[in-house]
Amino acid sequence: MNAPFDNATQADCLVEVPLLSLTGERVGILVNIIANIGLMFTAILGNVSILLSFVFASSLRKTSNYLLLGLALTDLGVGLVVHPLYISVMLSVYANSAPHCTVLVIYSISVSFLAGVSFLYIAMIGLDRCLAIRLHLRYGQIVTEKRSVITQGAVWVINGLLCLVWLAGFQVYSTLAAVVVAISLLGTLAVYVKIYQVVKRHKAQIRDQLTVQLSEIEVSRLKRLRKSAVNTLYVFFVFLLCYLPFFVATAINNILKSSNTSVVLAYEFSVTLMLSNSSLNPLMYCLRLRDFRTAVKKTYKRIFCLDSEHE
Repeated sequence: MNAPFDNATQADCLVEVPLLSLTGERVGILVNIIANIGLMFTAILGNVSILLSFVFASSLRKTSNYLLLGLALTDLGVGLVVHPLYISVMLSVYANSAPHCTVLVIYSISVSFLAGVSFLYIAMIGLDRCLAIRLHLRYGQIVTEKRSVITQGAVWVINGLLCLVWLAGFQVYSTLAAVVVAISLLGTLAVYVKIYQVVKRHKAQIRDQLTVQLSEIEVSRLKRLRKSAVNTLYVFFVFLLCYLPFFVATAINNILKSSNTSVVLAYEFSVTLMLSNSSLNPLMYCLRLRDFRTAVKKTYKRIFCLDSEHE
């Protein structure tokens, strides 16, 4: 059942928040609140760990890792801004009161902005690994620190401009966002399919190294590139697992425009699943990338004075 404040609140704030139609669904909202509180802490802790590792471990400060640094900053923003705002809105609905208009607007824009930035970072990480595989020794000449910083700055600016479309109304924004996401997703899938093909080819080359008479240096390089590509594929797979249900739920919600409680509740859980990607990314770094895993361990040993070098 829709609360009396739903339509008025959304009209005044120029945003549509399906959550506002869930007044009375206390169990579902409470579960979502608890999940987001937990994810808020894990997103902050995990991404602060990655950022501190960049500060203390000079070995991580190389061009190929700058995209991961940018993604960690984005994910930290989700933990510090999006989760608290989302929790605030859910608590208001749980208490059958109208969320403050300012909170609704900031939440809607921030989740759209940071989700868009994360999406493009995943695309850039895939493209970066693809270039590393294709360019070989020329990679360092073409993918420079300056170009990496400029590209990342452009991603933040473009997403900021896209969020301004909110002023034209939610339907205009959601339609434009759907087009941008569809095009970007197709391009990103093409890049990761190419990476998968290269991984298979490198695996075959390594297996048949005696036949093709590869040098030990070449075999080592192929193994390193293959491992890097595989790690990138894992990151992309986790991203799809978290974001795809949200894209599908958003499309269904826009098409049906349904206020059915089950549909709206499923949409809100898809939002939480999408936001969980900001907690999973740091975990992926530590599980899949030995340099990050080692750097995080050394960072906390240094912070808590457990490192023998500092005793």
